[in-house]
Amino acid sequence: MKRLYKNKILGEVALCKLVEGFFILLGAHYLTAFIAETAAALLLAAFGFFAGRFVLSGATERFLARLSAEVQLNFRKKIHAQTFKSDAASGELLTLIFDTHQALDEFLMKVAPQVASAIIFLPLFLICAACVDWLTAIILLVTLPIAPLLLWLIGRATAEKSARAWRELQRLNGEFRELLAAITALKMFGRVEAGAAKIHEASRKSSAATLDVLKLAFVSSFALELITTLSVALVAVTLGLRLVAGTVEFQAALFLLIIAPEFFLPIRKFGVAFHVMISARESLGRLKDFLREAKEVSGTVRQILMPPSIALVDVSFAYPKKKSPVLRGVSLKFQAGKVTALIGESGAGKSTILKLLAGLLKPTAGEILWNDLPTLRMERASMLSKVAYAPQAPHLFDAPLKDNFTMFDALDAAQIQRLLSALNLSTLDLNAVQKLSRGQLQRLGLIRALLKDTPIILLDEPTAGLDAATEQKVLALIKEFSLRRTIIIATHRLPVIKFADEIVQL
Repeated sequence: MKRLYKNKILGEVALCKLVEGFFILLGAHYLTAFIAETAAALLLAAFGFFAGRFVLSGATERFLARLSAEVQLNFRKKIHAQTFKSDAASGELLTLIFDTHQALDEFLMKVAPQVASAIIFLPLFLICAACVDWLTAIILLVTLPIAPLLLWLIGRATAEKSARAWRELQRLNGEFRELLAAITALKMFGRVEAGAAKIHEASRKSSAATLDVLKLAFVSSFALELITTLSVALVAVTLGLRLVAGTVEFQAALFLLIIAPEFFLPIRKFGVAFHVMISARESLGRLKDFLREAKEVSGTVRQILMPPSIALVDVSFAYPKKKSPVLRGVSLKFQAGKVTALIGESGAGKSTILKLLAGLLKPTAGEILWNDLPTLRMERASMLSKVAYAPQAPHLFDAPLKDNFTMFDALDAAQIQRLLSALNLSTLDLNAVQKLSRGQLQRLGLIRALLKDTPIILLDEPTAGLDAATEQKVLALIKEFSLRRTIIIATHRLPVIKFADEIVQL
C-alpha cells in the first residue's frame, strides 16, 4: 500500500512536469505570435500559459512535500525498530535521526524537482527545437553533456569532504550529549570550562568541514552558470548571424531563443542544489548501513508452552564504554506461572537483568532461555510481543493521559477505569495533558504492563516510595493478573518479597 502511495505521488509529479513543459512551449509559441501580429488575445494566451507553468511548479512542490513526509516517517520507524539491535554510538544515532532526515527532506524538495524537470524537459525541448531548426538542436545536444561531466568530476572531490563533515558532526553530537549527561559531575569538580572548550573545538572542526563542502558547492554552481550561459550565448549568436544572413526565419529564431534558457534551466538549478544531493547520497548510504539487519531466524523450531520458565545461563553484560561488566557469569532460573521477587544489593544489576529479559539489551556472553529454547533463535517481533516491561521511571508522553495509559491503542474504557480505581488514580482527567508524581508514574507503568496482556511481565521496583496502603493495592492488582503469567519483580521491599511465590537472590 505504501509503495502504491509513493508511486501515485511520483506519477503526479511526472504529470505536472509534463504539462508544465507543454505550457512553456505554448507560452513561447503565443508570445512569438504576438510579436509578429500584436493581437491582445495572443498576449493573454502567452501570459496564461506562463502563469499556469508556475502554478504547476507549486503543485509539484506540494506533492514532493507529501512524499518527503512519508519517506521520513518510514525511515524513523525503521531506525526506532533497529535502535535496540544496533551498537551505534549516541552521536551517530542523533545525527541519523535529525541531520540525515533533514538532508533527505532537502533532497526531495530541492533536487528531486530539478531531476524531474531534466528528465522531462530536456528531451521535450530538444525534440521541439529539432522540429523548428535542426542546427540549433545539434548545438543544444553537443553542449548539454559538458555540465553533467563537470558535476561528476566535482562530485568525486566532494564525496570525501562530505564524509569528513559527517564524521565531525557525529563527533560533535556525541561529545555534546556526553557533556549534558555529565554536567552535574563536571560542575562539582569545576571542569565545566574544560568540557565547554572540548565542545567548542569539536564545533570549530565541524564548521570547517562543512565550509569545505560549501566551497565546492559554490564552485560547482558558478561553473554550471558559466557553462549554461555560454551555451545559451552560442545559440543566440548563431541564430543572430543566421538571421542576418537570411537562413532562418525571425519567428523561429525568437521561439528558439525563448526556449534555450528553459532548456538549460534544470541544469542551472541542479548546480545550486548539487551539495544537497551529495549530502543526501551520503546520508542515504549511512542509513542503509545502519538499517542493514543481521540475518535472523524466522521462527522457533517448535511451539513454546506459555507462560514459559525463564533461565539465564552464564550471562555477562557490560555497557558500552564501561571497563567493568555489570553482570559476570550469572545463572538464574524463574519458574513458569509464578510471581518471583528478584532481590539483591543496590547496583547488583537487577534492572539490567530485567532489560535483558525484556529484549532491550543483548548479553555480551551467555544465553537466555525460555523453557529450554534460546531467545536468540526466536523471531524478535514475536518474542517482544510476549513481554511487558515497566521500568522504575516510565516515560510520560506529551499527550492526553488516556493515550499514556493505553500506549495509543484502542482499549476498553471500562477496564481502564477499573484499573485506575484499583490504584487510586480515578481522579485523573484522562483527556488532559498532566504532570504525574513519581508514585503516579510507577502505577502508570504497571497499568501499561497489565493492559498489554502478555504471558511475561517484568516490573522494576513497582512499589518503591509508595505508602503501605497503596502498596497493598498494587500487590492485590498484580495477584489478580498473575494467573497463567510469569511475573518477575525486582524489589527491595519486604512486603513484595513476602508476597512473591518464589525468591531469587542476585
